[in-house]
Amino acid sequence: MRAFDCKNEGCKTLMEKAPILPDSWCQECITHFDAVKRELKLLKIGYVENPRIVRGLDYYMRTAFEFTTDKLGAQNAVAAGGRYDGLVKALGGPDVAGVGCALGIERLILLLKQHGAEAKTSPVFFAMLGDAAREAALPVMQRLREGGVRVEWDYSSRSLKAQMRRADKKGARAVVILGDQELANGEAQIKDMQTGEQRSVRIDELPRHFVRMDD
Repeated sequence: MRAFDCKNEGCKTLMEKAPILPDSWCQECITHFDAVKRELKLLKIGYVENPRIVRGLDYYMRTAFEFTTDKLGAQNAVAAGGRYDGLVKALGGPDVAGVGCALGIERLILLLKQHGAEAKTSPVFFAMLGDAAREAALPVMQRLREGGVRVEWDYSSRSLKAQMRRADKKGARAVVILGDQELANGEAQIKDMQTGEQRSVRIDELPRHFVRMDD
């Protein structure tokens, strides 16, 4: 396994003939990785599958990843890591899913400066009920982030009441509520967290709605 991570040219030549890791995956891991790729496509995030990526063998599991850029010359790696489901349990906590990565902070700052990025202090929170709502909302959230809007959401797919509590804890200025009924109508419910007022906005109008508010 460690030989896949070897930088020596002799190692690389030998490993070209070695079996690749996906050939030994179980069906559950294949299904999980297919879901990861499907959601990357929904977000229109380009990726390249590399069956020879190796991260920390003693703690990472399932999907390992690297984020690279063509904006910083030879120093193209910005972050790398993988699933880290055993961390919280190993520290004495519950057995919950996790993810870990190492970031090149200086490289990240350089990229942010190049893009003129400036995070909004008060986020828009997406409360999604069900897988269909999440798949519909992911591209919208990505477009908002690209437009400079800070977006938060609950990764645990909890009840609407629990998600609203989390939105309040995050200091959200507005909550976008999206479930089966909203999908059927093509409209999301937006709750203003300051006034408590709620209104309907077409799902395809959400990016323009919040970007206009920030202008």
